[in-house]
Amino acid sequence: MDLRTYPVKYIRPVYLKDKTLVQLRPIHPVDGHQATKFKASLSLESIYSRFHGYIPAINEQIVKRLTELDYRTEMAIVAEVIEEEEKQIIAVGRVAAENEKRAELAVIIADQWQGKGLGSILVNFVIKISRDMGFEELSASVFSRNIQMLEILRHEGFSFFNNEDKTSISAHLKLA
Repeated sequence: MDLRTYPVKYIRPVYLKDKTLVQLRPIHPVDGHQATKFKASLSLESIYSRFHGYIPAINEQIVKRLTELDYRTEMAIVAEVIEEEEKQIIAVGRVAAENEKRAELAVIIADQWQGKGLGSILVNFVIKISRDMGFEELSASVFSRNIQMLEILRHEGFSFFNNEDKTSISAHLKLA
């Protein structure tokens, strides 16, 4: 990876509701080890809600796919804190191109960090990045029982459409 392409402009500190300092930054290929530890911190419910299914194990190929990005078409923002003198990834907000004009938004937060305002912070930041990347529309697929995420998306102006399966909702936001 050419470090000159690493989007340093998206590095920023933020504070959660409980005053915890969190660093937001684009994911980097060296985050592979942290990605594995992050997955281990997630409940099966969190994994299922994010991926709409169970992901049994993270192998090297998946880690590479999640951490080595073409920042022109995809961005993943990690939220990290320092715990026991070591940086820990506690959440990831991701936007990935579906085509030139439309991208998909996804967020996953470690269970113990949910309910502290991080979801709102990440969604808002990823929307801003999506505009910077030139996307005109964002979509997200959310389980209908994920009330917290639906409320965050509603606050950001997303429109909702029930899917045929009635268990998930399609959310859409015009960025232009």
